Amino acid sequence: MALLWSRRYRHLRRYRQIVEVLLRHGFGWFVENVDLLHLAPFRRRGPADDHEPRTRGARMRAAMEELGPTFIKLGQLLSSRPDFVPADIINELSLLQDRVPPVPAEAVTAAVEAELQRPLADVFASFDPEPLGAASIGQVHRATLPGGADVVVKVRRPGIEDVIEVDLDILASLADLADERWPSGRVSFAEVVAEFSRTLRREMDYRLEAANTERFRRLFADDPRVVIPRIYSELSTSRLLVMEHIDGVKINDLERLRALGVDTAQLARLGAEVFLRQVLIEGVFHGDPHPGNLFVLEDGRLGVIDFGIVGRLDERTMESVADLFIGVTQRDAERMIGGLVRLGALDDDADMPALKRDLEDMLDRHLGKPLKDLAMGVIVNDVLHVAHMHKLRLPPDLLLLGKALVTIEGLGQQLDPEFNALEAGRPFAEELIRRRLHPAAAAGRFARDAGDLLETLLGLPEKVQRTLNRLNRGEVRVRVQLETLDRTVGRLERGYNRIAMAVMFAALFIGAAILWSGSPGPVLWGVPVLPALAFFAAFVTGAVLLVGVLRSGPL
Repeated sequence: MALLWSRRYRHLRRYRQIVEVLLRHGFGWFVENVDLLHLAPFRRRGPADDHEPRTRGARMRAAMEELGPTFIKLGQLLSSRPDFVPADIINELSLLQDRVPPVPAEAVTAAVEAELQRPLADVFASFDPEPLGAASIGQVHRATLPGGADVVVKVRRPGIEDVIEVDLDILASLADLADERWPSGRVSFAEVVAEFSRTLRREMDYRLEAANTERFRRLFADDPRVVIPRIYSELSTSRLLVMEHIDGVKINDLERLRALGVDTAQLARLGAEVFLRQVLIEGVFHGDPHPGNLFVLEDGRLGVIDFGIVGRLDERTMESVADLFIGVTQRDAERMIGGLVRLGALDDDADMPALKRDLEDMLDRHLGKPLKDLAMGVIVNDVLHVAHMHKLRLPPDLLLLGKALVTIEGLGQQLDPEFNALEAGRPFAEELIRRRLHPAAAAGRFARDAGDLLETLLGLPEKVQRTLNRLNRGEVRVRVQLETLDRTVGRLERGYNRIAMAVMFAALFIGAAILWSGSPGPVLWGVPVLPALAFFAAFVTGAVLLVGVLRSGPL
């Protein structure tokens, strides 16, 4: 708690801005629950007024837009987390746009020269001060190298890292407080913020984007239909990225595509093949395949840019994705569960029959439809909904994949109303299954599993020794959970209550008899008062005991 207070007052001004925005957009309940109301202006203190006519999703989107780059990026991440965020909020957060005013030309020039450590004119034959686009982290400019090559220069906004680090520090502290107030099961607020911080810091480092771009160039070097820009690594740093300029038409500009004579149906299949090959064959995929990152060149080739966000799938995850994919196309719930098991999404205490039933219900909703009529987006959302119901813990890259698949399907259907992502992806999933069943792949898996088993066995004596040492020191706690424990305790409590009532009944009855036979005390209407009261109390106690026995039955 001391650490949280230290963070709070280190960034007091920014905390106050955040509190004011949250109050203005109807999130006073949150401000109160995380003990931030004292940071609000005095006129805004008091009971929270959350009577807003807008939906909570619309209010959250407006607040994040007002809070700036870090929160816009957070909203975009949350829009891909249906395991954590309700659907109505996701729909609003998916509308967040990362658009900000451009940095003045003088500041851009100074930032580029600082990274290159030489004047702009010594590196570029020309440099356009007007940006092609401006986003929260960086902006992009056209330039020409002395040899005549057209390039794009991507430069980080000056000072943006300091702004983002402050916001990430504040978000980490708010996440810790939120976890204390609202424990959320398998996924915590702190985990989501930690994942977001890692992703955003990676996105700010242009060296990683350069390495990702070069990797995809190698992956598609043998495919003449795909163009990935060349990176000029000698001119690139963590804050500056210089790459080949790809001049083309945005993939969703249907009018210009038709004017070029592009077959849009064939283009839709090409885009899907390129993406699904990344996912199911290579295990690495473009995490943000929106129309601004996909271009069609005059000769019909597909250009792909902006590899700042990249998802990665290891071999087991790829196999699991293939099982989920084939399970959907073949209406096979068992295969889908097998994929989830391989993903490590299921706990030991998971209700497997209930999960299978819900998956079968989900598949039944699509039963009878031909494959071409099945919508990838609908099925992805249905699977994620079932995962959310059963509190399955899916890898973040798999959630990123789900969002990217929905985006690809939407683009494909804009280009070709008959496009179906499941049909396009089935050959790749089947190819992955065939590769998994190949003897060489099976031998590789056997060697990998044998190595894991050997490593476990070699480490077993040390683990046993550590456990014994902890036992000797009394540091081991054993938790036993008995399904019938509550029922047994209830029976014991009822038994003790009955014994207590019976003892009280007997004591009152015997006491009344002693009083009656001894000194009767005061007499009213010829009846001794004290013995009569004792007999009456004994009667009431006995009646209560009898009613309790009859109502609750035997122990």
